[in-house]
Amino acid sequence: MFLSNVILVCLLVGTFHTPAVAATIILTPILAPVANSFGIDPVHFGLVLVVSVAIGHVTPPVALTLYIGSGISGVPVSKLMRPLMPFLAVLIGGIPDADSKNLPAERRIRRIELYVTTAEYDPIRYEFGLMIAENWKKLGFDVKVTPLEWSRLATEGIKKKNFDAFTLAWGGRAERIDPDHFCYQVNHSSQVHRGQYNINGMKNPGYDKYAELQRTTIDPEKRREAVWKCQEIFAEVQPHTPILSRRQLQPYNARDWEGWTPMMGEGLQSFWNIMNVKPKTDRKVLHWGYPSDVTTLNPMAAVATHDFQTLRLIYDRLYRVNPEGKPVPWAAASLKEIDETTIQVKIRAGMKFHDGKPVTSADVKFSFEYPTKVKSGYFMGLVKPIKEIQIIDDLTVQFKLHKPFAPFIANCLGQVFILPKHIWETIPESVGLKNALDYTNEKPIGSGPFKLVYWRRNEELRADWVDGYFNPPHIDGFIKIPYANVQGMAAGVETGECDFGGWWIEPIQAERIEKTKHAKVAVVRNHGYYHINYNMRRKPFDDKAVRYALAYAIPKQLILNRLLEGYGEITHSIITPANKFWHNPNVRKFDFDMEKARKTLADAGYEWDDKGRIYYPPGKTDDKVQPSAPER
Repeated sequence: MFLSNVILVCLLVGTFHTPAVAATIILTPILAPVANSFGIDPVHFGLVLVVSVAIGHVTPPVALTLYIGSGISGVPVSKLMRPLMPFLAVLIGGIPDADSKNLPAERRIRRIELYVTTAEYDPIRYEFGLMIAENWKKLGFDVKVTPLEWSRLATEGIKKKNFDAFTLAWGGRAERIDPDHFCYQVNHSSQVHRGQYNINGMKNPGYDKYAELQRTTIDPEKRREAVWKCQEIFAEVQPHTPILSRRQLQPYNARDWEGWTPMMGEGLQSFWNIMNVKPKTDRKVLHWGYPSDVTTLNPMAAVATHDFQTLRLIYDRLYRVNPEGKPVPWAAASLKEIDETTIQVKIRAGMKFHDGKPVTSADVKFSFEYPTKVKSGYFMGLVKPIKEIQIIDDLTVQFKLHKPFAPFIANCLGQVFILPKHIWETIPESVGLKNALDYTNEKPIGSGPFKLVYWRRNEELRADWVDGYFNPPHIDGFIKIPYANVQGMAAGVETGECDFGGWWIEPIQAERIEKTKHAKVAVVRNHGYYHINYNMRRKPFDDKAVRYALAYAIPKQLILNRLLEGYGEITHSIITPANKFWHNPNVRKFDFDMEKARKTLADAGYEWDDKGRIYYPPGKTDDKVQPSAPER
């Protein structure tokens, strides 16, 4: 009679088929005498124990402990309270690991962590990160959003590749108008190492073929065909999801300064802006605001756009990309193409480093060889096309390339910093280090138009113009002021504390600043873009179906309208619409569509329990993290 009652209750609740209940039924008659020895009615004990397991989905030991505990604790439990024990078991037992669908717990997708910038540093990235996370949760993913300070985000995401997913904005630097940065450095399989820009770990031989082809095709029209193919394959693989290209709203003091020269992608951070701006008063030191400090003055260790934009004012380059996007000679006096793989460069006569030593061809040769020696992640990729460098005379070097390289002038001669050989050739040993990338270089010596005076971390950095420089700026120097956030930077321009803001402000801030008597706001198109990175080395991001679904769940139009008030352009490609010649408008598009996102997952075999939580297809679990990301 006892066992019959237990089985009857189990059948009534419809869970007899679960292993936990079946095991409990078998064990109950054995445990009943134990319960009886404590003065507990064995029939009532059996009913409560089984129902607790069946309805509450708790484990038999939890149910047993709850019931017997109530009998021996010394706390009177009335017959009226005993029937409530199963429901107490439900409350204490909590949410089950699996449900009535019997999906194995080991197939449930782990919690994924989405890194975003802090709201203070970039409120747009912070807000759209939250918006995206909510949509991913609707697909059944358990998402944790973690705001990080920019320096840590750059370290964990770009340098270490230690992330699940994170928001990033590729800066539209001048040298990135040429498509090689986005086609090769961001996505080629050779660029996956520490400090390099293949953040997602994509390894796709078909993509690599065209990324390499666009480098060796000299004719612009034919090169564009390869660049378009890169964009098509990228969109199909979807290692990261481009969201939008933001119009840059940057405030500046129009009353006291003139000659402002904003540039596509860089806005007022442009090298040419600093060189061209002129004082309208006796004050000749420009105050430059930014929502964070420089992270390093070591040119070999730099990865952040803000660091490069500071370092290029201290260190020279052979070429610089002008506001129209064309590479023009800078430290180079002339360039001669001997043949398609041999380029001879003569440097300007009379150039000096800030310590007074002359700049020679030996310094240039050293500067292009040193990155490989010290394994500078970013610059190694830039100098890779060079086979050897010869010194012709004190002012002339000759570059021999492995094969023709279309972006050599813009992306190699236009990016590598000229280092003083007499200082760097003994680093890191002379400073007691094993790795040159760990050198802080807090007193940099370059040959650029400005020389560092001091850098007080998180307070300010000052650099003054170099007397006798071949192309002198119109200012005596600049002071960089690091603010805690964008709001502080905007307020700095509004109050006159700084003369321009180097980062983008929000439309509401722009409206307020435009009402002041001294300030205006520049509006600049951008070939950089906001995007979400997926770490393809880790599950579930190794599966293209997951990346597709997550991409479909990004509300691009809503982000543009609600957060940017229309100041931007949606993009589906690594080359944005602003970079018109190279942009491919015909790539696969991932417009917001939650139904398509869910169907993509279902078609790939993903399943959901009755609480909406997502599970891997049969045969796949989170037990292993892949060291690399081969395409499926």
